[in-house]
Amino acid sequence: MGYLIGVFLLGLLAILQSTLLGNFHFYDGRPDLALLAIIGWGLAGKPDQTMVWALIGGLMLDSLSGIPLGASSIALVGIAYVIGLYRGRIWEPNLLAPLGVTLLASLLYHAYGLAVMYLMGRGPDFGYALSRVVLPSTFLNLLLALPAAQAMQALRLWIEPPEVEI
Repeated sequence: MGYLIGVFLLGLLAILQSTLLGNFHFYDGRPDLALLAIIGWGLAGKPDQTMVWALIGGLMLDSLSGIPLGASSIALVGIAYVIGLYRGRIWEPNLLAPLGVTLLASLLYHAYGLAVMYLMGRGPDFGYALSRVVLPSTFLNLLLALPAAQAMQALRLWIEPPEVEI
């Protein structure tokens, strides 16, 4: 059930990120909704499903953007893998976990995107990209990190309610 909801949710988020949020700019940055959903789902305790979500979300993002198919998937699956390693090492009610993971994941995601663009021959001005795209996008992702993590936790509890002992 989680996989089916993940396909639908990430498809919707990829479309929103590519269309509606394409017009919402903070400098030239915008929030990465698929990345936030993957981080939230990984922190909600489903690392195996998070890898599949990352693959599907990356393919959907790539199909709606100008970068090669699979480039976002590689970055998102790598981030999902690191979140899966991190997940069992800290208490669940930690408030700073989504913020710290989102900060690192956003910076890595955008650094990977810049590297892909450079390898494609569309090398951006790194100073401009850092100040106008990467940092504003990371800031917006940090603003949305806690609501996204709580929404994914609520979705997980709705899909798989905890067992109750009598």
